[in-house]
Amino acid sequence: MIDEPSGGRFVDGLSGPARTVWAKHDWDSEGWLPLWRHMADSGAVAELLWDQWVPRQVRQVIAADLPDGEADARILLIWLAMSHDIGKATPAFACQVDSLAQSMRDAGLDIPQQKLLFDRKFAPHGLAGQVLLQEWLTERYGWRRPATLQFVVVVGGHHGIPPTHSDIKEARTRPHLLRTSGCASLWRSVQWEILDKCAQESSVHDRLDAWRDVKLSQPAQVLLSALVIVSDWIASNADLFPYFPDAQRVGDRERVEAAWRGLDLPPPWQAAVTADDPAELFASRFQLPPGATIRPIQERAVSVARAMKTPGLMVIEAPMGEGKTEAALAVAEVFAAGSGAGGCFVALPTMATSNAMFPRLLEWLERLPDAEVAPGPRSVLLAHSKAALNEEYAGLLRVGRQAIRGVEPDGGCDQWSHRSDHLASSAELIAHQWLRGRKKGMLASFAVGTIDQLLFMGLKSRHLALRHLALAGKGVIIDEAHAYDTYMNSYLDRVLSWLGAYRVPVVVLSATLPARRRRELVEVYSGATGFAEVEQAVGYPLLTAVERHGRPLLEAVEPSGRGVEVHLECLDDDLGVLADRLSLELAEGGCALVVRNTVDRVLETADHLRRRFGEQQVTVAHARFLDLDRAEKDAELLDHPGLVGGS
Repeated sequence: MIDEPSGGRFVDGLSGPARTVWAKHDWDSEGWLPLWRHMADSGAVAELLWDQWVPRQVRQVIAADLPDGEADARILLIWLAMSHDIGKATPAFACQVDSLAQSMRDAGLDIPQQKLLFDRKFAPHGLAGQVLLQEWLTERYGWRRPATLQFVVVVGGHHGIPPTHSDIKEARTRPHLLRTSGCASLWRSVQWEILDKCAQESSVHDRLDAWRDVKLSQPAQVLLSALVIVSDWIASNADLFPYFPDAQRVGDRERVEAAWRGLDLPPPWQAAVTADDPAELFASRFQLPPGATIRPIQERAVSVARAMKTPGLMVIEAPMGEGKTEAALAVAEVFAAGSGAGGCFVALPTMATSNAMFPRLLEWLERLPDAEVAPGPRSVLLAHSKAALNEEYAGLLRVGRQAIRGVEPDGGCDQWSHRSDHLASSAELIAHQWLRGRKKGMLASFAVGTIDQLLFMGLKSRHLALRHLALAGKGVIIDEAHAYDTYMNSYLDRVLSWLGAYRVPVVVLSATLPARRRRELVEVYSGATGFAEVEQAVGYPLLTAVERHGRPLLEAVEPSGRGVEVHLECLDDDLGVLADRLSLELAEGGCALVVRNTVDRVLETADHLRRRFGEQQVTVAHARFLDLDRAEKDAELLDHPGLVGGS
């Protein structure tokens, strides 16, 4: 049983006109939701998100600039979530549904017909809400207008894009969209009454004086905006929060409890500090071959991570086969215990490499101690455009499929009817139904995906704050860091700067990272320059570690002793010569990979080799396959590595 949510008695004391203001309407069922109810729902959801879903790493960023730290941050989020739709208490919004507008007219609020408010596009309810909340803070509490902007912009941008100065000017020059002239005093009274109620229910009225001189960082504003958006989206789901008249059948507390059960959001990861030495840690987290021992680069990576005062950036440079991926996951766990990261994202260059990494991530998750996570499933994501074609991920989609509807307040709930008993354990991995889609998917705790999913954080797009929230709460692993061109690296640098500002721990992996690029990565993450020693470092394998605004640590690591000989030989570009050489090299068995630079050359080569070696001995992989065929082909190549390939 959860505590009584904030806003549980929101309607008490509201005047008749304030109770008639509407927020939601369903044209099909003619159901509707009053503004006071949606505000109470949104505040209750924000409270539950903060207490049960937001990672400590995110809470710390928001709390850093507030006098009472996390206690203030919690109150601030609940207040902003409650207040976010105050812009719906305006003629510009209320006129859209005439039957509901008529109820407001009957209560004394003058609302012109929609066709008469031809300029209502200049006061969308998000922008109107920012203007009204700013006026309320200046008139009720005497705030200076510039000081209010860092708070009210969260309300203005809750539909994905913060208003510009010109947008605000356009709205202010049309006061009739906020309050009709013949009824301005009643409109103002209702708006102030509702905002006063938000302040009372969230307990923010006791803190506003203390926040008068607060300067919220840009990262904190972004994260607050994202959390208000998530709260609004959940509270706007009619399957979870039914509209009137159904909403009147249960009390506020039962309504929120039922919705939260129906949503069933998996809690964030809570990595615990482990005292195991690196060898024991690797033995418990990874399925090592019999007789295998931890490699020097792995041991030193974990040791250096543990020695850092605060988690930061670590660059691991080592040859292929040295276990860089396992080292990165182990470091991510160490970093998460120190930073409070609620999950992990592994970024790779291609969909094929992402598909190959996904089962490795799942195996690691299944070996994490149960004590390190709160009870319940762990949300996972394969983040690229063809993820649904991956059989392993598709299975998790089926497990996580639920219809978020019809949740009974007495605890009855059938949304997990698709789960078999053995999948309903506390260690369950699921692709959660609500955490899907282009904007919400990355909010899952653990994800593997293509590098563009990370680079989106540096682009301008609607609801960009959600991408920031998703990554600000995780640890990030960037594999194959040498594989990106100048254009991609410019965005990666911007993203690393943001990750540093959020104090997100990052692990970068590469076998062939240029020295200059190493220095660039360290400088953009740390927020400092002048690290010539990073570019001049010698030794291989090499570890580089840096904390935000700190000095880098560089350590050349002893090689593992593994030897790999690579022979480079030029052959004539002739298919007959190629076939003869393959016949010689594969006389006693084995496999060969033939790489061509165009699909046409792949097909030509494959045709020649099939005539020479037989139809069943040659397979191809290229970009012209249909998506389903390509997914099947990739799985075949992973399952049967002995095939001679043309690619």
